Amino acid sequence: MNLLSTGGPVRKGKETMKRQRGAAAVEMALVLPFLLLLFLGLIQFGWLLLNSVSVVNAASDTARFFASQRGVATPYTNTQAQVRAAASLLTPSGLSVTTTVNGVACTSDAGCAAALASASSPSVSIPATVTVTYSSFRPIFSGPVYSLDFTMPSQLTSSATERVQ
Repeated sequence: MNLLSTGGPVRKGKETMKRQRGAAAVEMALVLPFLLLLFLGLIQFGWLLLNSVSVVNAASDTARFFASQRGVATPYTNTQAQVRAAASLLTPSGLSVTTTVNGVACTSDAGCAAALASASSPSVSIPATVTVTYSSFRPIFSGPVYSLDFTMPSQLTSSATERVQ
């Protein structure tokens, strides 16, 4: 029954407006924690994505650099410096680099120089692989309230392979 058509009173006074404002406050109180959790989760995921992309780019750039170090006296040392330069957003002490040439690991300048020198002709395709591991990844929000640590990886790893030039 429409009260306006019958000429009856329509109550739209201060009491009704106060009830509506109170309902909006209750709705906000119920929805806000979920929205805040969603927002913090998006920030956390963005931080993980930024670190992950940094590790992937560092591995790719360093593999390209390492593959071009044939004939250089200090390829291993240069590669270590290159990965730290390529991953400037990351904590340098958390980075570890593994280099291999044709599947054989090289851990010194002499070993890497000898392995890279074995690629003497351009027709021989010898792969040089660099694996970058970042073990200093920490979530932005941690602690008892924002305990999102269990959803985040403890380390990020990426490998890239290039042909020795």
